[in-house]
Amino acid sequence: MSWPGTIWTKGLFRRKGSGNDRDIVVFGFFLLLSFIFWYLNSLEKEVEYSIRYPVRYVNLPEERVLVDDLPSRLELYLKGPGYSILKLKMSGNHSPVILDVSSINYRRVPNSRALNYYVVTSGLIPKLRNQLRAECAITTVKPDTLFFAFDRIITRQIPVEPDVDVNTERQYLVKGGAMSEPDTIVVTGPRRILDTLSSVRTKTVKMRGVRESVTKSISLVVPEKCTLSEKKVLVTIPVEQFTEAEIKVPVKLINCPDSIHLRIFPDIVTVRALVAVGDYKKFEKVPFEVILDAAMADLSSAEKLPLSFRNVPPFVSSMRVFPSKVDFLIERNR
Repeated sequence: MSWPGTIWTKGLFRRKGSGNDRDIVVFGFFLLLSFIFWYLNSLEKEVEYSIRYPVRYVNLPEERVLVDDLPSRLELYLKGPGYSILKLKMSGNHSPVILDVSSINYRRVPNSRALNYYVVTSGLIPKLRNQLRAECAITTVKPDTLFFAFDRIITRQIPVEPDVDVNTERQYLVKGGAMSEPDTIVVTGPRRILDTLSSVRTKTVKMRGVRESVTKSISLVVPEKCTLSEKKVLVTIPVEQFTEAEIKVPVKLINCPDSIHLRIFPDIVTVRALVAVGDYKKFEKVPFEVILDAAMADLSSAEKLPLSFRNVPPFVSSMRVFPSKVDFLIERNR
């Protein structure tokens, strides 16, 4: 009984051009075999190679935080048997080397007011080799210097700023502004970050077609390298039905030079504003003023003088005055 492979081989060589095919197969086999022997032989020889090896930093100083990130990989230049370098290359994708910062002899950066330190990585070679259990020498480490930029950890109370985009239905408006509970939170982080932090914002929330007050739990945006005492806050958006209120108000003239008497026409104007239905009666009692500031007016060339408001209450919005400019007449005082 013939082996099937023998039958297939005989059939192959009976085909046209089978002699050439056999030569190619034999040549390829010996080429592969020679490559294997060459590779195995090269693994015994001393070679130089570089690999980027992962690193993890532990035991950072208490009450300190790293402001700038340290490199997640170090480039190691190796010299030794090929098989030992191959083993390191294969393991480098899985297990990082651990650098214990508390045991590293780092030094203060000269003339630096901040908490900046540095380590020359050539001094780390013994630690690296012990952890890697390398059978080859580590000749160089890149980068040649590691910089540790520390900052003090502090805690502060920071106001919460709701980030809400509310679109109400017609005749409804947000009364005042969005409010959060709590309105301040405790933030812990690097001093240089907290010194520039005026508020902690919530994540952006959009609402459409709102016609009543809404209270919603919204997550806070955590500043980089900081921790917050609260992850979420309750944000209330007060929404009320608004109506247009109208009132007649006398114009108050201020900062008029003593040398002239300024007469304006009309001296009583109409003020219109949007107010919540519940505040409609309060609008007439509001102590706001319509003023004409002579010091800001161009009395020499202007044909009309603009009016402005003073002491506008927070529950009033979209205030308008009719007319917005008035005619005037200058009389010289004797």
